[in-house]
Amino acid sequence: MINFSQELNSEQLQVVLHGDGPCLVLAGAGSGKTRVITYRVACLLEQGVLPENILLVTFTNKAANEMVERVKKLTNREEKLPWAGTFHSIGHKILRAHANELGYQKNFSILDSDDSESLLKLAAKDFSISAKGKKFPTAGVLQGIISFARNTEKTVAKVVEERYPQFSVFEEAITSVAKAYEERKKEANAMDFDDLLLNTLRLLNISEIRKRYTQQFQYVLVDEYQDTNKIQAAIVKKLAEEYKNILVVGDDAQSIYSFRGANIENILQFEKDYPQAKIFRLETNYRSSQEILSLANAVIANNPKQYKKNLKTILTTGVRPEFLPHGDQGEEALFIAGKIASLIRGGIEEKEIAVLFRAAHHSQALELELMRLGIDYDYRGGLRFFERSHVKDVLAYLRILNNLADTTAWLRVLMFEEGIGPASAGKIIDEVKKIENINGLENVAQALSDKAKSGWWNFMKIWNKILEAGPGNPAELVNKIIASPYKQHLEAEKLDSAERLEDLKQLAVFASRYDNLENFLADAALQEAFNLQRQKEKKDKIKEGKIVLSTIHQSKGLEWSAVFVINLSQGAFPNERALREDGGLEEERRLFYVAVTRAKKYLFMTFPMSNSRGNNSYAGSWGENFVNEPSMFVSEIDSELLEDKSFLKNVTVLNDPSEGITYEREDEPQKKIKPGSFLVDVEDL
Repeated sequence: MINFSQELNSEQLQVVLHGDGPCLVLAGAGSGKTRVITYRVACLLEQGVLPENILLVTFTNKAANEMVERVKKLTNREEKLPWAGTFHSIGHKILRAHANELGYQKNFSILDSDDSESLLKLAAKDFSISAKGKKFPTAGVLQGIISFARNTEKTVAKVVEERYPQFSVFEEAITSVAKAYEERKKEANAMDFDDLLLNTLRLLNISEIRKRYTQQFQYVLVDEYQDTNKIQAAIVKKLAEEYKNILVVGDDAQSIYSFRGANIENILQFEKDYPQAKIFRLETNYRSSQEILSLANAVIANNPKQYKKNLKTILTTGVRPEFLPHGDQGEEALFIAGKIASLIRGGIEEKEIAVLFRAAHHSQALELELMRLGIDYDYRGGLRFFERSHVKDVLAYLRILNNLADTTAWLRVLMFEEGIGPASAGKIIDEVKKIENINGLENVAQALSDKAKSGWWNFMKIWNKILEAGPGNPAELVNKIIASPYKQHLEAEKLDSAERLEDLKQLAVFASRYDNLENFLADAALQEAFNLQRQKEKKDKIKEGKIVLSTIHQSKGLEWSAVFVINLSQGAFPNERALREDGGLEEERRLFYVAVTRAKKYLFMTFPMSNSRGNNSYAGSWGENFVNEPSMFVSEIDSELLEDKSFLKNVTVLNDPSEGITYEREDEPQKKIKPGSFLVDVEDL
């Protein structure tokens, strides 16, 4: 028998012993939610509930497997929990038994992301056209639009209007492609990841099938409920219909995935859905010091729509978080790299140090400084700066300008042009070899087929834009490419085109250090070569682990002894685009809350007082210096909670809470979206 009262704190014990009926468990950061769920399942098994009568739903297989293994150890039983898994895997299991009810064969195929894109290419083949200077979105972008629409129960037209206004000219065509895509999937007896959820919900609307499963599942437990979308919430609500023993665990303060379709209203309106619901609060944090939690509590308290929580801990270090302004991003990077080196010398393991940022392009200056000092790092949430494909694209254009005979650079920029394949690219390269200088490129078209000419003339539009800048100004050359048809290429090809353009603006900042193109290209190439060498050297060292650089979205669920939250300037964090969205400011504040609660002992928040790139409303044109305002979140922190209070002593209208400054929506959002599913491959089921 498990001694629950000995192994759980009083908050956790109440959930485990009294979790019958509809229950909402508000689990604060680091409060042991996984422990509560596993002990609750173990308690049910000890009470005689059969494993097949328990439904445990998570967002990742890793989480489900971890919980199942913990339950086995607690109960000393080897029997499995047959209905523990992700929303998609549970849906898949139900669909295999009843697919014929929806007109599918039971041997239906599951399409992974690549399969979906391939089928969308077929569905879109009649619409791959250009209009009003814009390219029709690629299959990958179409997949994101259609998936987001389905997961949020919006029309394709509405998603295009709200999130992809650059494609409004193609709205009808995209809607037609979505319809054709559905027809092709059905003809192929195939479902994509979104279908696994949508079709499960369709099955549960059939009374006989719903009755079978609602009578089977006596207890339904859901992890990370704040991350559910409308469809997922509807599925678990139907499955708990008979017994109403539904226990959902989550934290509204950590709801940060609206771009995937997550709907915070699911957790906020739980009591409306279940008027008899019991509310449990897990507020004892086992991760962070009280100094860090007091800061987190102070900031999140400013969100109007939330369940109030007050995190507390048994850990008191006496080390207060620090807010440290710096002259610019270069000085900020210099400080952080130096502080990291100091922490490592002081005995903190590299793997216990993380630098978190709102957007990937915020890390570029720091990456360069870390490489200069020989500090290796793991990059989460994407690729290192100079490994990113769009950065390599721009560098390839400039390599051609510097060296017309650069074959690999030519191949890179030619192969994504429509009408140019390997054979045409080879012919172009052969023709270029006959040209004495860059002004003769116009003549290449004479040797090409009509199909290849179309792609070549698009390249020439980009090329002519580049020629407007002199080779002695690398920053201006990068800016010319950003302003060329290459921008339309990014928008049509990439879901995250806005973020990629921000990367390129940061590349222009890096380029502004140089007045010679050759030197700029050499240093850019050497950055990654240096990185690879450092990785090889690192293998020979006894000490393992690297510091972590991560977007905040990728850091959720993780923890480190020392955490740096960087670029806390208004317009960067909170993100300017998010401030224009409904509920955007509140989600940005939750994102900040997630960032600071990753820290166990040391928390450093940094801010560049000036910048040289136009990423917010205070900026001039690229390359101009301008003054940053500190993030509004910093002004929400009582100065007594911070170690370095000097910067906050001068109260202005922007950092005085008594002024009641609010931010109003000005135009339609353009936030990055991805497919609503967390899955990439069938193996993720």
